[in-house]
Amino acid sequence: MGQNINLLRALINCAEKAANIARLCRSNGELLALLVQEKTGAEANQRFEHDFKTLADVLIQETIKHEIGELFPEMREAILGEESPSFTNKLGEKVTIAVGDTEDQTAACLGAVLGDHKAAAGALAAEVHRKVIYDNAQLGDIPELPAELNYSNLGVWIDPIDATAEYISGDTIFTNFPGITSTGLDCVTVLIGVYERDSGIPVMGIVAQPFGNKLEEHVYSTSMYWGVCLSTLQAHNCNFAAREGHERGKIGIFSSSEDSKILQHFLDLKYELAFSAGAGHKALKVISNDASVYMLSKGSTFKWDTCAPQAILRALGGDILDYATSVAEQQGVSIKYLAPDANQMESDWKCNANGLIAVRTLETVKELLPKLKGN
Repeated sequence: MGQNINLLRALINCAEKAANIARLCRSNGELLALLVQEKTGAEANQRFEHDFKTLADVLIQETIKHEIGELFPEMREAILGEESPSFTNKLGEKVTIAVGDTEDQTAACLGAVLGDHKAAAGALAAEVHRKVIYDNAQLGDIPELPAELNYSNLGVWIDPIDATAEYISGDTIFTNFPGITSTGLDCVTVLIGVYERDSGIPVMGIVAQPFGNKLEEHVYSTSMYWGVCLSTLQAHNCNFAAREGHERGKIGIFSSSEDSKILQHFLDLKYELAFSAGAGHKALKVISNDASVYMLSKGSTFKWDTCAPQAILRALGGDILDYATSVAEQQGVSIKYLAPDANQMESDWKCNANGLIAVRTLETVKELLPKLKGN
């Protein structure tokens, strides 16, 4: 069935539906407050004192899994996401979020979480089941995928809302660099990455910013970026030149918690330093040519954070590299997406434990690795 449908186009439409759900949840303060839950246990990212799970997160993930699984059944068992589909309502009842065959079934499931907020459950269910076709000149030409593409060898990693804390707070802080915000809705991304299950190589990626274009107060539309990097096809819609009117040197983008010794190495190499929220957003700033490199020395990102932007960067001639291994071997070693072996903990194999280096061109890495070796 999937061979008659363009997987890239299907993923783009899913990303726009995800953005619609994110905007719908964010548009009502009471609903947003009702939806927020704190992550606990294995779901929590240890780097953050407070991490959040929202119904929007879970609903978006399950919607994408449902739609792609229906269109490409051979991929269904390898569509993975950040979030547990379980959600606890105000009565302490654990509910598993599932997309039903009908709008009413999905509304009933959401109603078990939202209780008396039946109108909200209905609105969300309507968005889940609405047919979405994203069409924007920014997309460029969507290529036909190779006829020989083996869909049963493809897996998917989904981050339904990256930078959830920014999504909830919405407070924007700008940096000194045009095009780069430190915090706020601009940092929120939907990430859908496709990888080869046998090689672990990411081959297709969608990065969507649900709040990328502000049309008027509290009204937004999506900025959508995609890339394909197969052995017989490389394509993307990310032809970004340096911003006109701004004479820039080299810019590195980092988490605010990055090691000061690492930052000093970049200063020694005449980089300017920008700090921003969201792994997907920071990688997007490299994709969009607003930053030269995104580096993280800590193991605080996961496969769902990197699969989508890595595929796009590979289509551009760049990559996301395993930081510790690349420094140790003094050559770029790509992050891969292989299934866990028997000795790995359930959470360990999902983590980019060695940190990362994201670059738009591999030439950038040549001067970095020798400098980072002494760290």
